[in-house]
Amino acid sequence: MRAGKLRHRVDIQVESLTPDGLGGFSSSWGSVTGMSSVPAAIMPLSSKEQLDAMKLESVITNKIRIRYRAGITSKHRIVFGSRIFNIKGAPINYDERNKSLDFLVTEDI
Repeated sequence: MRAGKLRHRVDIQVESLTPDGLGGFSSSWGSVTGMSSVPAAIMPLSSKEQLDAMKLESVITNKIRIRYRAGITSKHRIVFGSRIFNIKGAPINYDERNKSLDFLVTEDI
């Protein structure tokens, strides 16, 4: 994978729940250790790709590619500046070669 294509720096975050003392939980997001400022490519999907993706999920808006890192699931989210991307489905590890991961994401507005 060419480094020049990974021109964005993103944070991979995970949600943590803490008891609020009243039987409920409060939610907060924090960066995963070792996964802040990860080089990434953020690619908007074409109209055809969006139509194909909508058959499976809600409106998928972007595809994000990073170098392979183990342990990232749909329970995580990706943050780029003030933009928040929610991961939909399992990461795509092409040919199971552990070189890169692609994520289909929706963007919080």
